[in-house]
Amino acid sequence: MAKSGQRRETRTLERRIQAQYERMPGSERPLADLVLEYPGDILLHSATSLSKRAKVSKAAVSRFVKRIGYGSYGEMQREVREAQDAGEPIYLNTANITPAREGDSLRRHLEQDLMNLRQTFEALRPEDVDAVVNRVISARRVWVIGFRNSHFFAAYIRRQLIQSRPDVVLLPAAGQTLMEDLGAATPDDLMIAVGFRRRPPQLRRVMEVVHGLGVPIAYVTDRVAVATTRLATWCFPCQVRGMSLFDSYVGVISLLNYLCTEVAAQTGESARVHLSRIEDLMELMGEIDTTN
Repeated sequence: MAKSGQRRETRTLERRIQAQYERMPGSERPLADLVLEYPGDILLHSATSLSKRAKVSKAAVSRFVKRIGYGSYGEMQREVREAQDAGEPIYLNTANITPAREGDSLRRHLEQDLMNLRQTFEALRPEDVDAVVNRVISARRVWVIGFRNSHFFAAYIRRQLIQSRPDVVLLPAAGQTLMEDLGAATPDDLMIAVGFRRRPPQLRRVMEVVHGLGVPIAYVTDRVAVATTRLATWCFPCQVRGMSLFDSYVGVISLLNYLCTEVAAQTGESARVHLSRIEDLMELMGEIDTTN
């Protein structure tokens, strides 16, 4: 345990798991994913009950604990307790997801969404938010990419940012290979990558290429992501746990709305001129029904 007056390193457990994640066998990764998402649950479970929740053997728990550098499961629990005592929000995060009781599902759904919203914003680094906003404003071109369910959020970002600045490109474009578009990317650009769990391997490959080109990457993801986060310049891990089968993205959309709103506010007059031109052209084309 940390000595009195000695400052402990924050999020130590998380960093240990991330350092070993890519070398973990498949029998241990479900544990890593579970602990990364809800580290506070370690205090609610014995090694045996945690193995049952992760659907792995008790022996896999022992190997996992030793792999990430702890002498015992109890030592890992003590570190989480220290983190909770220090008030670290991520370690205060626990979840016992159970089937909704009759007449109770709507309230519990709301409580879960409010928790996701709060935990997403508690984990943000304000300096990273400011840096990404400034980079969006100054970048020569902004590339936005997302696959599967993440594509919807990438499209939302692009839709909002084109109100404030030109040259915002959504990827992948229909009928195009990615490198045909990204061949024009330079270090003066910015990529905003969105990647929530059940990420296709293509996302990681694209991020590796873009990282190699020297293009900074702002990465909006979930708390389970590990390998792809190392390719990002700025990382925003969101809490997305839902009540059952489907994840909840209330924290994600609020974060994206904030980022895009700040871009518009800080761009100032040039954003107003750009938006005014768009509105004039839309009126010329009759693209909005003002009587409806």
